[in-house]
Amino acid sequence: MILLLAIGLAGAGCSSFKGKGGEKEGGTRVSLSQLSPPARAVVQKLTAGGEIEKIDREIEKGKPIYDVEATVGGKHVEYTIAEADGAILGTETSVEFSQLPEPVRAAAQRYFGSTSGLKASKGFEDGKISYEIEGAKNGKTVEVTFDPNGKRQ
Repeated sequence: MILLLAIGLAGAGCSSFKGKGGEKEGGTRVSLSQLSPPARAVVQKLTAGGEIEKIDREIEKGKPIYDVEATVGGKHVEYTIAEADGAILGTETSVEFSQLPEPVRAAAQRYFGSTSGLKASKGFEDGKISYEIEGAKNGKTVEVTFDPNGKRQ
């Protein structure tokens, strides 16, 4: 899993970490065989030994990309892959709450009122790391994103 994150950190931009200029236009579900040859080769390498859950072709910042969700090594991973050349534009990898930086853990505890039942993931987009935490708040499941210093995004 660390290898996948390290591979992914070479790029920038992930589907769940869009926002700030990361506009995306509707997507179309596609199969692995429908990917461009460069993107297919990268996706096959990144997900080797795992299971691809879904692939969506989307337009992000005016360019076609593939949003790939998979389970590799027992962990959920997401990749944003450029259609044109297979470049890894972003990653999102599930992580244990205990692996989060202390400022992020503290901010999540303040936001949710507890750390019980929280799910965490680490993303990389546009050269920046962010952490997405999912949990129950006011009877609803919500997601909140923090930078490495615990500042809400």
